[in-house]
Order: sequence, then structure tokens, then C-alpha cells
Amino acid sequence: MKTTLRMAALVVLITALVSPALQAQTDLSDRLTVTSNVWKKGLSPSTNLTDFEPTNTLKVESPGQVNTHSIANSLRRSPFDVDKYYPRRGTENFFNVYLGLNNWLEDGDLPNSDKLYSLLPINSWYVGLNFDNISHLLGPLYLDWGIGASFLDYAFENTRVSVDKVDDAVVFSERNDITGRKSKINVGYLNVHFVPTISFGRYRDFRVGFGVYGGYRISSNTKMKYDDASGDKQKDKMSDSFHINPFKYGFRGQIGWDFMDLFFNYDLTEFFDEDKTAPRLTPVTFGIIF
Repeated sequence: MKTTLRMAALVVLITALVSPALQAQTDLSDRLTVTSNVWKKGLSPSTNLTDFEPTNTLKVESPGQVNTHSIANSLRRSPFDVDKYYPRRGTENFFNVYLGLNNWLEDGDLPNSDKLYSLLPINSWYVGLNFDNISHLLGPLYLDWGIGASFLDYAFENTRVSVDKVDDAVVFSERNDITGRKSKINVGYLNVHFVPTISFGRYRDFRVGFGVYGGYRISSNTKMKYDDASGDKQKDKMSDSFHINPFKYGFRGQIGWDFMDLFFNYDLTEFFDEDKTAPRLTPVTFGIIF
């Protein structure tokens, strides 16, 4: 008898624990069924989702109701939702972060390692903060345009290199009295870009573009970190124009999918003023847009 009562109590306890979970699962299944199909009624701001019945067709019952085509399309999309896609019309706005690596070319080639201005690309960073816009023009054609700021590091392969401005010349010299740890030029720009882009795919989430950009220099300095003859750590920083060209412009190529794009910048202007005595260097940048 005691055994029977214990079994009955155990069954009652299990039923009490399981029933709420089963009911919650049933409610969740019903909600998913409603929201994963196209509804047969139009939406109004006061509509309760529980009033809808699932169906395979879309019916907008009156012109005064909100068009549900865009809602239906979003419900049909895969679990891998597209975070950044080009609009069917109008303009979309994004805040993007640019991360990349810098280098420069001399007569179309990378400078040899024995040149004092040869760079170490892995330490030559590009960081950009941009307010970008995507405007639909015609069919698959869009215009990617925006404004922002970028900060570029040009880190020298030889960490004992010092950069100085002497009259109308830029002088690179090697300091033999120190143990170099880092030597670089930092430059900041305000930028604009205009990149015609062709977008593909069901959600216009794959794109390829080629256009132009321009920038105005807002800051520049050199920085050296080294150990002196006594072994003490030192840091020298000097702010100056260093005859760096105040303006820059060039070509930009982009290719992207969903929330990420790859970009490539090729300057048509030289890094230093053309009328100064300095190496003839053309900057290039490759990176990612988030």
C-alpha cells in the first residue's frame, strides 16, 4: 500500500513539473508558426500577432493598412540574417570601422630593405572611422559615399631611422648610438569617397565597387622609441608637416559580402610634396571594413 501511494505521489509530482514546460513549448511552437509564415491579413499598428492565422499567401485587405511585403520577405530569410545589405530604393546609412595595413611604392615597386624609408607593413596600421551611405541609383547600380577620418602609421623596417625636415628637404638618417625599438611617421586625414558599386544576390548582400577618394591632412608627427647608450628607454615625438603633401586622392576598389568589405586604396598623389627634395613615394593601403 505504501509503495502504491509513493508511486502515485511520484507521478503527480512529475506531472506538475513537466506540464508547464510542455505548455511553454506548445506556446513557443504556436508563436513560431505564426511568425515564420506569411499572414493572410494586413498589419495595423494596433494589431495583435495572436489574431493571425498561418497561411502560404499574402493578402493586404485595405489600402490603409501597412504593406507587409517587407515583413514577409524578412520572415522568409534564412537564419543567417544579412546585417548589411543594399536597399531596393533610397539611401541606407552605416557607421563603419576601417582596419588595414600601409605601404608605399617607389617607381612602382616596394623599396628595397636597404633603403632607410623601407617599411615594416605588419606594424604600419590604417585605422578609419567613417559615416558611410549607400544610395540606390538604377537596377543593381549603387553609390557608396561617405566622410570620415583616418589615421595611418608608416613604421620603418630599420628602427634606428630618424626623419628630419631641413629647409626644403626631407632627410632620413640612421642613428648608430642607440638600440632602436620603433620608428614611424603618423599621419591623420579627413576623407571623402565616392564608389559606384554593383550589388548582387537575393538580398543585394554581395557587391563589387570601384571609385575615388580624397583626403586633407589634419595631423602629422614622427615617433621613435629606443634604448640610449646607457640602456635607458627613451621616446622622441615631433609634430611637424615634414613636407608631407597636405592633399591626397586616388582610386579605391571594394568587394564585400554581408557585414564585411575588403578595400584597396591607391594614392595618385605622392606622400611628400613634389617640389621638395624627398623620396618619390606613393602610398597604398589594403584592409577590411566592418
